[in-house]
Amino acid sequence: MEITLAIAIIGCVLSITTFVLNRKDKSNTDAVEEQKQFDKHNLIEYRLDELTKKIDKILDKLDFYDKEIDEKVAVAMKHHIAEYHK
Repeated sequence: MEITLAIAIIGCVLSITTFVLNRKDKSNTDAVEEQKQFDKHNLIEYRLDELTKKIDKILDKLDFYDKEIDEKVAVAMKHHIAEYHK
């Protein structure tokens, strides 16, 4: 009877140990997967920030472009009027 009790206790200890070790492996795998997702999210955020900066630069250039074109047209009109409309 003592042998069967010892075998039952050893079986319980082995099953609990196996369960704990398997859960630990699963939690480590889940942590690695979560880190990969977090890295992807950071990469997407970085790319969006860079795109926003580039778009802001383009919009600034377009604002100045309109002003410069208006000034050039005004100078050309003055020159034209002075030369051809005497």
